[in-house]
Amino acid sequence: MSDRPYKKYQGGKVEPNQEFGASNAAPAVAPERRGAIELPAAGTPPPIVPPRFRLRSGPGWRPRRRQPRSLKFWVIAIAAIVLFLLFVWLALSLLAMRSSILQANDRLDPRARTALSPAGSILSDPTAILVIGVDERANSDTLQVIRFDPQQQLVATLAIPRDLRVAVPGYGDTKINAAYARGGAALALQTVAAYTGLQIDHVVVLDFNGLIGLVDALGGITINNPHSIRSIFEATLVKFPAGRITLNGTEALAYSRVRKNILDPSDSDVSRGQRQQAIIQALRSKVLSPGGILRLRAVAGSINGAFATDLTFAQLFELVYVDQRASRRLRCNLGGTPAPLDGQDMLIPDGSGNRRVLGEFLGNQAVQPAASRSMFAAQCHAA
Repeated sequence: MSDRPYKKYQGGKVEPNQEFGASNAAPAVAPERRGAIELPAAGTPPPIVPPRFRLRSGPGWRPRRRQPRSLKFWVIAIAAIVLFLLFVWLALSLLAMRSSILQANDRLDPRARTALSPAGSILSDPTAILVIGVDERANSDTLQVIRFDPQQQLVATLAIPRDLRVAVPGYGDTKINAAYARGGAALALQTVAAYTGLQIDHVVVLDFNGLIGLVDALGGITINNPHSIRSIFEATLVKFPAGRITLNGTEALAYSRVRKNILDPSDSDVSRGQRQQAIIQALRSKVLSPGGILRLRAVAGSINGAFATDLTFAQLFELVYVDQRASRRLRCNLGGTPAPLDGQDMLIPDGSGNRRVLGEFLGNQAVQPAASRSMFAAQCHAA
C-alpha cells in the first residue's frame, strides 16, 4: 500500500454563505456594545462623508465680506415704511369718519328725510344741500344752500338772510329762521324750497359748538377778510383786521355770527352771510389739504354728536370729487329792504333781484352787478 496522503471528503449540507475551503475561517467577532450604543466591529471602514458643495473653493479662497447697504436702499426702505404707516393712519381715520357719519345719520329727524326731494346721482345730476347752523337756543342762525352741478362744473353757495320775511307753512309771513325754531329741519326745508323753488336733495344740521371743535381739530383756518371788524360778541369785544387772517374755533364762530361792525355801520345780516360763506370755503379747503387729510381722525372725533345729516359716507366722497373738478365757483345771497314789522327788524324780499340771483345761482344766466349799492342787495360774485 502507498503512504500517499489523500483528502477525505465528507458529504453534507453546506451553509448558503459558506464557501468551499472556508471551513477553517475564524469565527466572526460580535460587535461591542456600550449601553444602548452599538459600536462598529473592529476593522470596519469609516463611513463615507459626501463632500460639501461650495460655490467657490480652492486654495486661498475666503468668504467675501458683505458690502454695506447703499444710501439709495435705505432711502427706499424708509420711504416704504413711511408710506405704509400713512396708509394705516388714513385707513383708521376713514373708519372713524365713517362711524361719525353713521351716528349723524341716526340723529337726523325722520321728518326731515321726508321733506327732501328725491335725489339723483351726485356724480351726474345737480345736487343741492341745505346747511343749517343752530345756536344754543335752537335758532337757525345760518341758512346756506350749496349746489354742486357736475354738468356745468359749477359749485355755488346761496346765503339766505335769517331776517328775510317769507311764508312759513302753517305760521304765515315771518322771519325765515322761525321755521327751524317751530318745526325743526323738516319745516326749514319746506320753507326754503317753497320760497326759492330749489330742489333740496340733502341737509346738514350743524351745532355751533361743533364748528368750534371742527376748526380746532383742523388746526385753524385762514380767510381773506375784506374789511376790518370790531364788534361785541357774547359780551366780548372781538377784532378782525383786514387781510389774510388765521382763526381758531372760537374766533371762527364769532367771525361768522357778528352782525354789527363798529367800524362799518353798513355791515348787515347780508354781509354776515357772506362771512359765513368764507368760513365754509376755508373749511372745505383745509379738509382737502394734505394737512387736513392727516387730521381726519381728529376731525371725526370733534364733530361726533355735533351734527346731523342724511348724507352717507360714500356720498360725501362723491361731493368731494365733484367739488375738485369744478371750474367755476359762485357766492350768492338773497336780499331785500329792511323794515320794522310786528316789533321786529325784518328784511322785505327783493322779488326781482332774488329771482335774478337764483337764475345766476343755478347757472342759467350770466352774473350781473347788483341792482343797487345797498348793503342788503341781492347779488352773486365769483368766489
